[in-house]
Amino acid sequence: MRSYRLLATTCLTTLVVALPGSVCAAAPAAAGSTGQATPRAADGPRAGQVTTNATDGPRTSVRLATGERVDVLRDGAGSGSRFRVLPAGGSARAGRYAYASVGGTLAVQPKGHRAQTIESRSGAQPASLTSTAAALYPVRLTINSPGTVAFKILYVWNRQTWTFHPVTDEEYTPNGNVQLPNGDYFAVALYSDPYAGGSYLLSRTFQIASGGATVRFDQSSAKETRIAVDDATAGRYTSAVWISVPSGDLAGFAGGGTEKVYVTPFALSGVSLRLHEILLRRGTSDHVPSSPYRYDLYHSFAGGVPSNPVVSVATASLARTVTSIRSQARATNGWLLSVPSTSDMSGAYLPSPVAIPSNVTEYVTPNQSFWRLVHYRQPTHDLTLTQRSLPAGQVSGETVGAAPFAPRRSAAVASTRDINRMSIYEYPALSDAAGNLGLDNGSTVAVNLTSGSETLASATGLSPYQSVNVTVPSGSATYRLTHTVTRASSWSRLSPEVRSEWQFVSAGIRYQDPLPLLDIDFSVAGLDAQNAAWSAPVRIDARAGSRRYGVTPTLTGLEYSTDDGRTWAALPVGAAAGGTSVELAVPAGAAFVSLRATASDDSGGSLRRTVLRAFAGPASQYDESAGVNVSQVLVNGGAPLTVAPSGGGQFTARFTATTSAGVAGGDVFLYRGPYASPEAVLVSESPAECIPATRFTTTCQVTFRIDPRLSLGRNALAGEWQVGIRALGKDRTSLTDRHAALTVPVRRQTKLTAGATPSAVTKGQTITVKGTLTQGNWETGGYDGYPGQAVTLQFRKAGTSDYVAVKTATVDQYGTATVKVTSSVSGYWRFVFAGSSTAAPVTSGTAYVKVG
Repeated sequence: MRSYRLLATTCLTTLVVALPGSVCAAAPAAAGSTGQATPRAADGPRAGQVTTNATDGPRTSVRLATGERVDVLRDGAGSGSRFRVLPAGGSARAGRYAYASVGGTLAVQPKGHRAQTIESRSGAQPASLTSTAAALYPVRLTINSPGTVAFKILYVWNRQTWTFHPVTDEEYTPNGNVQLPNGDYFAVALYSDPYAGGSYLLSRTFQIASGGATVRFDQSSAKETRIAVDDATAGRYTSAVWISVPSGDLAGFAGGGTEKVYVTPFALSGVSLRLHEILLRRGTSDHVPSSPYRYDLYHSFAGGVPSNPVVSVATASLARTVTSIRSQARATNGWLLSVPSTSDMSGAYLPSPVAIPSNVTEYVTPNQSFWRLVHYRQPTHDLTLTQRSLPAGQVSGETVGAAPFAPRRSAAVASTRDINRMSIYEYPALSDAAGNLGLDNGSTVAVNLTSGSETLASATGLSPYQSVNVTVPSGSATYRLTHTVTRASSWSRLSPEVRSEWQFVSAGIRYQDPLPLLDIDFSVAGLDAQNAAWSAPVRIDARAGSRRYGVTPTLTGLEYSTDDGRTWAALPVGAAAGGTSVELAVPAGAAFVSLRATASDDSGGSLRRTVLRAFAGPASQYDESAGVNVSQVLVNGGAPLTVAPSGGGQFTARFTATTSAGVAGGDVFLYRGPYASPEAVLVSESPAECIPATRFTTTCQVTFRIDPRLSLGRNALAGEWQVGIRALGKDRTSLTDRHAALTVPVRRQTKLTAGATPSAVTKGQTITVKGTLTQGNWETGGYDGYPGQAVTLQFRKAGTSDYVAVKTATVDQYGTATVKVTSSVSGYWRFVFAGSSTAAPVTSGTAYVKVG
């Protein structure tokens, strides 16, 4: 075989802001390569060339000024896009934001900030790019609001053609300007009023007839819009409200929780007001999602906005189903997102928190199609669920997240070849057994492509969104491709490595076509909600398929391992050529079961696919230590975590990992209660950042951002929490996974007051010292009395520095302590609370009493 040396490595990014963590990697040059072009062979290109780049799908991302992240999710057909906003700080709920999808651009404006734009592929082109040289007239747009309008979005469309005209914004004012030819127009204004406590989606129709004009939006004419249900226990968790025009453009608001949205009533053919709301049981928190149900409601007002844009819905009229979400052998907190499928194919995914594993009762607007996502860790492991439309009444439920998590073929994205260029991109690398496509953003990918004795491409440390592009000979040849996905996550113990090893024959063609690769799909029946097998046998299905039409695939082998692939035992394949279904009695001592299968076809192709820890076994999940030593585990600098009842905060967790292989990555999580079934879990927004300190030693650190009502939500969660740690070596075989590397006290913040009367006395007179001990309430955001606790009254003589304990008192049912003492000298009185297992220690301020 001829030698095709690698000439260049180029790292391409998306069309918007590249997020941290993207990796640029390429194959090493062949031995002896000088970086110069190899002379052209008679039937081949010049030297081989390899690049890695961020793909054009399935999403493009941008970071907002608030720290939140926007992901534009391509629909695969090019007709439009949907998007999601991932909030900063690990919360499931984004703040209020305005958005508009106009002219192929998505604009997103967080409340109190300027709008940012992202290419979205949907909508018409702006009139300024398509209109003829008609006379233009200045039009001033202004918002009449009693409050200050500093940030807003303004849009204008022609009512005959529905082309839009760009508006020049006057920053920090309620005004904007646009140049318009004669015609009839429809305009919208989006802004939030902090004084009125709501967001406004105002509209106007107007005409331009050979002259300029001023168009005023009147806030006082707007009406609240919402969807109301007859369930008094349900409250709006988040919502989206938007106007859609015939061109497919739209503008509206989303996020913001219970914040109200007001719209201007109007009647206009072809224009719709659309409402999407998620309702949960009142008091549900993001990280302790105790809501037993989820309302997913949608309504469209066709032809404008009525004078009373409130929709009343009876629970009995909705579709009712149960969605079971399985965990990955470890309980965690997740998010379920949905967006209605509409004619413009663009909208905002709305999230709600879910415990994983859990069964979620869903009440859904019937006969309305919804797209849905599940996040196992925001924004790490995503599953794209099938589009769903349900009839009214009780509907059979579905199970999401059934193991094994392994590659599934995607109709929209695949590795391809075009003449002498191969693009290797295996997108849905961690899909569930039901076929819900997914990947883990925290995972890394390694790709190796060879032909004969030549290595054509070898890249490691890639993100799951990077493809590898390589120049190959145009003639027919046999190739070997290995694609490996690895991850070291704290919230999952399944599928830490998934490896596919292909052999295939390929030749250059004149158009792009998927590579002729085989696929093997696994499913396992008989697992529980944690994806674990117990005493009863499980049934393992393995099916072979091909991406080439007319090829007959054959499943040639199926094996399982209970020691992470060190040894394998064969299972019967059976008579069916395309697959097999076989029972397995999982050994009682197995904590995990790995699967491996092989397949071949009649055109020289083959595949061996390995899924380590495909599902959990009946044995307890043990601590692991193989070649990685973890030490110096520290949370919050070694101090107990004291959490106030409201407001956000953050803390760090760090550890040192030592291994001769070098550390590939690590993760930390905190949990309260038993490891197998914790009461609550705290995970960070992203895996640990690991920085080498020496050749063999690495320091890994994770930042946790915490809001007590969102991250905790229940006072009963105060107390001792355990710290779990996972670290993975670069050789992918050395690792440490410790369930309880450290115990950390998590306490409610306390307050303590002290007051003394009278403030001036004569010697021997009685002094009354009162104090109130309160503790933060994570459920209400305030402070409550902390009854039954002991507080110590201390005294410091004026002119000295030491306090002396005088008396101990027990606070009453209101948290109040009263102590009477006899005066002797002037000085300072205070109370001290030593703290408890659930409440932080605190010392009051001082009360000075002068003794004459």
